[in-house]
Amino acid sequence: MPQFIVGVRLHDYGRGAVDEQFAKVAADGFSAVQLAYKKVVPTVKSYADVTDELAQQTLAAEQAHGVQVAVLGTYVELALNTEARLKNVADFKSQLRIAKRIGAGCIGTETTKMVLQPAGTTREQAQTLLCRSLAELLPAAEELGVFIGIEAVTYHSMNDPAAVRRVLDTMRSPNLKVIFDMANMVNADNTDCQEKIWQQVGEWYGDKIAAVHFKGQAIRPDGSLMSTPLEESGVDYAGAFAMLRQLPQKTLPVMREEAVPAKSASDIAYMRSFF
Repeated sequence: MPQFIVGVRLHDYGRGAVDEQFAKVAADGFSAVQLAYKKVVPTVKSYADVTDELAQQTLAAEQAHGVQVAVLGTYVELALNTEARLKNVADFKSQLRIAKRIGAGCIGTETTKMVLQPAGTTREQAQTLLCRSLAELLPAAEELGVFIGIEAVTYHSMNDPAAVRRVLDTMRSPNLKVIFDMANMVNADNTDCQEKIWQQVGEWYGDKIAAVHFKGQAIRPDGSLMSTPLEESGVDYAGAFAMLRQLPQKTLPVMREEAVPAKSASDIAYMRSFF
């Protein structure tokens, strides 16, 4: 059974200097963060602004406040069916050495909303493009000893456990991991099938999970998704954690997304109730 480490998405605490932001989350009881420099540090306008000096400041903040960077977030579109995909790959690749420098558990990204794709792009085509991007990135990640984390979302190119397994089987890299967002696996069509989803995740790639995302979500009457407080969520956290507790990882960061800092104590208590 893994030791679960409670973390938070750092930009939910706003923008500011790295040390200042790490101090805030540590004071609220979090021990890990998902760090997206462009969403946190005001001086970072592009990935070129993520300097070695900033990485050193981050490492110092981690050590000073006892907070680890579980996920270095990049938020680039690696499955986009346009020429912009190549720039996105270059941006992601530029951050691999930063992930190494700050000791990040993984460097992560989602896998491109299908609504962003040019008309006529199929999910199969988008997954092929995702794999093409990963083929450019994984050799460098393997050389550096850095793990890449990809995150499935029901409305993205990589949308369900079968798609995740397909990408993992295609790439066959020990440095390709998964960020498991429970809510992002659930929509109006499968909300009654969550037990099956968790079983597939655990059996097909549970040992590949590098981090877990934890947020509240419910289905509106029209079938659309909406964010909720954790206590009002329709996500089967108990079932998901029954699976996660069976995994072989020694530690597993669980990151609160869409956090409201004023509710940090109650959120942490609620999250821990499933560990």
